[in-house]
Amino acid sequence: MSMQSPKPIEGARDGQVPPLDTYIERDHYERKYPVYRWLIDAERFVAGGLLLAIFAMIIFQVFTRYVLNMPLSWSEELARLMVVWLTFLGAGFVASRNAHIAVDLLAVYLPKKLATATQVVAMVLVAAGALYMIFAAVSLMLLTGGLQMTATSLPTPLLYASVLVGYLMILGHTVLNVVMYLRHPDEIPDAVEKAAAMEGL
Repeated sequence: MSMQSPKPIEGARDGQVPPLDTYIERDHYERKYPVYRWLIDAERFVAGGLLLAIFAMIIFQVFTRYVLNMPLSWSEELARLMVVWLTFLGAGFVASRNAHIAVDLLAVYLPKKLATATQVVAMVLVAAGALYMIFAAVSLMLLTGGLQMTATSLPTPLLYASVLVGYLMILGHTVLNVVMYLRHPDEIPDAVEKAAAMEGL
């Protein structure tokens, strides 16, 4: 369930771009269900596409402001909107890897079964928090339904929709992670090994 650094590939594929699975350790559900694997990859590619779009928009802003001396307010607002969407979509994808920042001091020193129990309790709390944020996002979308953003005239609920989508992703992935911990404990990496893998050690 951890991200791994790229490794050189020898043989027939030398000089070619290796498949995505070369860089990523797939979990049980990604290996078993192709649709879920495609969904995870779609989350990754959409987040990457947003990152590239934000970079392009910032370059465009610099060009119009300092080269053409014609700053466009809508480009700044659009860039901010994309940053918000990237933040929540990225958070959802990180939840699929169970790789959010966490204090795992107890998990390192406790016996494996007890460490697993603490992880499950923590994920249940995360799921509860995600449910609350989903209801809050829906409430804000309904509250701002008739409003538009100042520069782009885009509907304001589009901003809060990023929170809704991001926390729906977090909720779904967290529930799957809980099931993984309970039904497939052998698929869960040791806490020390996981921390070392995430740090590239």
